[in-house]
Amino acid sequence: MRTAAIVPVAGRGKRLASDVPKQFLDLSGKPVIYRTLQQILQVPQINTGVVVTTAEDIDKMYNLLSGIPGFTQRFRVIAGGDERQDSVYNGLQALVPDTVMVLVHDGVRPLVSPEIIRHSIAVAAREGGCVAAVPVKDTIKKATGNKIIETIPRENLWQIQTPQTFRYEILMEAHLKAKSADYYGTDEASLVEWSGHPVMIVEGSNRNIKITTAEDLIIARALYEEQVA
Repeated sequence: MRTAAIVPVAGRGKRLASDVPKQFLDLSGKPVIYRTLQQILQVPQINTGVVVTTAEDIDKMYNLLSGIPGFTQRFRVIAGGDERQDSVYNGLQALVPDTVMVLVHDGVRPLVSPEIIRHSIAVAAREGGCVAAVPVKDTIKKATGNKIIETIPRENLWQIQTPQTFRYEILMEAHLKAKSADYYGTDEASLVEWSGHPVMIVEGSNRNIKITTAEDLIIARALYEEQVA
């Protein structure tokens, strides 16, 4: 069963207030995106994949990641689109024709575990599609302006992460329908849900953080150092 990974990574670190794009920021001696691919490449079920970046960063990204054992044999680096959804679609188009399963993972989630990736592939192969997620821990309020209008029960609420994993034909169908309707979702799962397919949840991890702010980077560095200690 040919399984591919699509890793979109085209952020510019605006919320980090950094001149360096967040994927290139240092995480214990290597860039964030390097750490992410190290984790993904530990999973032998992933036969092939693409890192999707900006056109101007293609050579830089390839040269950086080619030092990871197995990267050049299994991955390519391609240009993305204007939006994340466009970049993932470009990734889908770049995959080999006999791809059965597709795993999409944020390039700036460097602490994903190989166990979560393997579990996601197994569940998606059986059910059609799944997303990694963790239960919401905090009380959630709905507000208009600064006025609370509702407290939302959190028992059935999940914070969605990546990887998000689907059978190839399901994810491609969702993207093609979205393009024809000019519809943009917030993630792959929202596209697949919108196109009429169910999506399952697999247990993620609170360690599987997405680096968006300066505080996220501090936490990621601490978690990584603990992980390799």
